[in-house]
Amino acid sequence: MKKIGAALMALVMLGISLSFYRGWFVLSKPAAEAGSSKVNIILVTDPSKMKQDVQTAKDKTTELTCGVSPTPRKPRS
Repeated sequence: MKKIGAALMALVMLGISLSFYRGWFVLSKPAAEAGSSKVNIILVTDPSKMKQDVQTAKDKTTELTCGVSPTPRKPRS
């Protein structure tokens, strides 16, 4: 069970790392006010970048499979 948990955690960390690398999420820190000890961190998401990457992946997949699409199977009687 520990191995499954470790593998799942590794996949989650990989997904988070990839999303920051691809620019889907960005962390930023605005300038602090003078004399303030507060730290503000802003997480920004870019849904248009996500959609663009999904479309690119679909196009690449279609290109690699030569446009073959799965045909629905007929139910067995």
